Amino acid sequence: MNWLLIIGVAISFYMAFTIGANDIGTSVGTAVGSGALKMRRALILGAAAMFIGAIYLGGNVSRTIGSGIIGSDVLTATGALIIILAAAIWISFTLLRKIPISGSDAIVSAVFGYGLAAAGPSQIHFNVLGFIVLSWIFSPIIGLATGFALYYILRREFIRNISTVGLKDRIEKIFSYLQIGSSGFAALNVGAIDIAAATAVIYYAFGTGVSMDIKFIGAIGLVLGVLFAGRRITGTIGRRITELVPSRGFSAQISMASVVYIFAILGSPISPTQTLVGSVIGVGIARGTDTVKMDVIKHIATTWILTIPACIALSAGMYYAFTLLLK
Repeated sequence: MNWLLIIGVAISFYMAFTIGANDIGTSVGTAVGSGALKMRRALILGAAAMFIGAIYLGGNVSRTIGSGIIGSDVLTATGALIIILAAAIWISFTLLRKIPISGSDAIVSAVFGYGLAAAGPSQIHFNVLGFIVLSWIFSPIIGLATGFALYYILRREFIRNISTVGLKDRIEKIFSYLQIGSSGFAALNVGAIDIAAATAVIYYAFGTGVSMDIKFIGAIGLVLGVLFAGRRITGTIGRRITELVPSRGFSAQISMASVVYIFAILGSPISPTQTLVGSVIGVGIARGTDTVKMDVIKHIATTWILTIPACIALSAGMYYAFTLLLK
């Protein structure tokens, strides 16, 4: 079993690397897009906060992914390898395309696909799966509504009433500092969810004796993914959906961070990326629907939709392939 564990840890590290690169835009993309932070400093801030969140938070989400979707007797060591490899392959593909997707969507779909292939529907905990799917649907909607409401109130009651350009600039400067704080808070929560997506199945397949080692290795993978490949997605979140200034970026970021925090406590592996895109859209709508670039949103949404069947098919197909090879 030792060689399976080594391979599993290696794939988890790669999975963490790809998720970190994909999700860092969720944490600091709006800060870069609004000009509050330069790309390099934003990535360093995000990497540090994600590492802390990965090490100290995320236990509830790990439990849901590792043991909540399929029975514990179904998740074998080989099954864990199949699940994380299927998810990592898909995330790598979307990362190369510069499209922000959800590592949580990918890993949950891969767990479901493996469970169907290995044990059938009777071993799927559909009540837990239903809760996860509903959280996927509602989290970006809540993010959109919260982002819209916060920026609409700020704009109507405060920003719009400022008459001088100099005062507006000073106000935006204050929001740039607030946005740095909200980005750090967001990265903590993103780290908690991402470490669960990268390592939960390995932890529950191989037992508690390797838990802290796997968590630490996964956290290092997140950090390296952020620092070496994070700028690809950060630009998409920060600049392509709608034009941002610090007050808008703060509204989107704090809305997303709050929603992710609540769902992480509930143990739901939601998508921080989807939630933030919802929040950014909400802020854009508060300015006027013509400021939101619908072609970019359509491109992102299409990839999200494809993620679920793609990872189910990859995971199930790899299970059948492994089964044939081992006969």
